[in-house]
Amino acid sequence: MVNPRAQDIPLPEIREMGFEGVITNSYIIWKDSGLRESVLAAGIHRHLGFDGVVMTDSGSFQLYKYGDVEVAPEEIIAFQGEIGSDIGVILDIPTPPDVGRRNAESDLKETIRRAGEATRPGDMLLAGTVQGSTHWDLREEGGKAMGALDFDLHPIGGVVPLMENYRFADLARVILHARRFLPPERPVHLFGCGHPMVFALAVALGCDLFDSAAYALYARDGRYITPGGTFHLETMAEFPCSCPVCSGYTPQELLAADRAERVRQLARHNLHATLEEMKRVKNAMAGGALWELVQERAAAHPALLEGLKAALGFNLEAGDPVSKQSAFFYTGPWSLKRPEVRRHLERLARIEERARALVILPDAGKPYSRHYGTFSNRDYHICVLSPVFGMVPTEIDDIYPLSQHVAPGEPDREQREFMKAASEEYSRGFHRVFVHESLAWLGLGDEVIRDIRGTGKGDELMKLRAMADYQFGQGAGRLLFPEGTRVERARTGKIRRVYLEGEYIFTSRASDGMLVPTMAGARRMLLLPWPGNRVVVSDQEAAGYVREGRSVFAGFVTDCDPQLRPYQEVVVVDGDDNLLATGRNLLSGPEMLRFKRGVAVKTRHGAVNLR
Repeated sequence: MVNPRAQDIPLPEIREMGFEGVITNSYIIWKDSGLRESVLAAGIHRHLGFDGVVMTDSGSFQLYKYGDVEVAPEEIIAFQGEIGSDIGVILDIPTPPDVGRRNAESDLKETIRRAGEATRPGDMLLAGTVQGSTHWDLREEGGKAMGALDFDLHPIGGVVPLMENYRFADLARVILHARRFLPPERPVHLFGCGHPMVFALAVALGCDLFDSAAYALYARDGRYITPGGTFHLETMAEFPCSCPVCSGYTPQELLAADRAERVRQLARHNLHATLEEMKRVKNAMAGGALWELVQERAAAHPALLEGLKAALGFNLEAGDPVSKQSAFFYTGPWSLKRPEVRRHLERLARIEERARALVILPDAGKPYSRHYGTFSNRDYHICVLSPVFGMVPTEIDDIYPLSQHVAPGEPDREQREFMKAASEEYSRGFHRVFVHESLAWLGLGDEVIRDIRGTGKGDELMKLRAMADYQFGQGAGRLLFPEGTRVERARTGKIRRVYLEGEYIFTSRASDGMLVPTMAGARRMLLLPWPGNRVVVSDQEAAGYVREGRSVFAGFVTDCDPQLRPYQEVVVVDGDDNLLATGRNLLSGPEMLRFKRGVAVKTRHGAVNLR
């Protein structure tokens, strides 16, 4: 947020740092007649000296602070268009946390009414703010109503007091309830979120844009921003940063400078710290380590940890990639609620073929089947009891993240409770249960054993089928891998290639253990019940490009498996279920059907190569 009258840091410098957009207040401009005429004549970009994206707020903050503004809702929207704003905001009714339900309902009703009457001036993008205070059903009602209207993005408003008072658990609930019914293709803007310690959590919960004047306000108060919190300048011995400000000053030198210089330099540093954290979040997302960063940031402040716990009370599995480049790091009991753990527990039920006798072994070196020297067969279903993922059948122990996780050696109390509950649940239905002597504390089983000698050799067909069920859905293994399927193993012992009747149909990817189909394997995947693991492209011209091996763009997807998660292996078909390609989807199923731009599936093989 920048003041339209004067800036602590020149906006060309902010642009040069790497910030692509700023937000300013159109009501301040509108109310000052001299400033209004000047900005109308020059345009907001020239007035600010900023050639990036300019978003303008409508005066809702002043309405919240002073109880009234002197401009009509339709008037301020039109004015934002007249001054050349790239993104305008409706004049919503900001409702602070904890207000009575009657007031929150009344404010929300008025905000929705104004939103319904809002008219977009010219090409300006329009933002519809979601309100509802800390009444979760009202946040959902606001999200549903705003999502049904013709907006381009959605700010979440009325949350600054939550952040000022470190109520991050309530902030997480506000975001998730508001986000629930908003269209997934529209960006979500978290109003007033300017402290970098919150960015990772907010992004993990679905926020895309942030704004705040915190960099300047903190600087005026002598406060120095870091990703883990803030320091008062007078308490600092060294600057833990190498930005231009911290490289050019010591804390003592900055304290000795005159106030204007001190505020200016602190504001510059605070912006650098903000941008650095944004880049760190982007890198974490690209490398599949966003939740690791969230956990790291949560460890910096108890209130932020409460926010993480509150967030993980929701099921966030649907939008979480099934495979990541980064290992899963267990940092505390909250990790047991992460999307990857929820997904594993849900997908265990997909595995169809299991022996009648269950063998439960303790956590060991990964992958477990190679550590123990065998995996399940027709007589014994062998599982490892993981302190992080619960029951892990040895047939699937190569699949991410079962072999790609790190945890302390000694389980904590919550892990032991989780292990006990997971093993009790999974053991139901087995004719006999054998438990390793080190797990006798579970109080389970018909017999305590010391080792697994005598369980026999692992059954490769059962292993393949279990992997396919777990990855593609219940029953997939039986359809994809009939009797006669043959496995070729790498020197490490890991499955390398899968053949059927002499035809190479699947490979097991070394990085994550996922089964990846060849075009022959993709042809077999059409045996899966519709619309399982499919992405449909009906446009004939687009289908022709995809058949040649080009990527599938979201705008051409007409149907898909609604259960698709990001980074699954999928087949691309036309409207008649004819195979076009195979590849890896980058979006979830619902996202593919809503997005109009961007790549939906990164194609690996096109059907022109079908042999």
